[in-house]
Amino acid sequence: MSEPVRPAIAHRDPKLPPLPDVPEGPDWAGGLKVFDAPMATALLAVTRTLYPHQGLREQIYRRVIARFDAAAAASPVVAQGFAAFVDGVNGAMPLPFAELSEGFREQVLKRLEGTAAFTLVQRLTVRFLYDDVEVWEAFGYEGAAVHLGGYVTRGFDDLDWLPTPQPGDY
Repeated sequence: MSEPVRPAIAHRDPKLPPLPDVPEGPDWAGGLKVFDAPMATALLAVTRTLYPHQGLREQIYRRVIARFDAAAAASPVVAQGFAAFVDGVNGAMPLPFAELSEGFREQVLKRLEGTAAFTLVQRLTVRFLYDDVEVWEAFGYEGAAVHLGGYVTRGFDDLDWLPTPQPGDY
């Protein structure tokens, strides 16, 4: 009988800045500095369309948008890139991007794929989404170990899904 799978407890390097605190509920975008609610809603739909993970809470994707907003607040050029992108996705069809079906959303994004604004949104989504401790835990990644003494003392060899190497295999 196999042992039950225990969820990973992820550790983020404490030297890194904390993730933004985004309020729950429908008025979550009210605390953003640059983006208004329609812009934040469009970007939220974009991030979910680009990287759709069924098991991730909406709050994780909202944190991505909060980090977009912080980047836009720090740079007018970045803010213009986000504005151009949202104009592009919302203007591509008769309905706003967030109200489109998944198939139409994908069509819109494929049309914008080569643009600088798309590259900005796509690359920052990867950076911010997959740098979230809650995402790490959902995927089983335990995170950084340097501040905990390294991987050697944390069971680096506890992968039970790999075959045990035999002498001469390496």
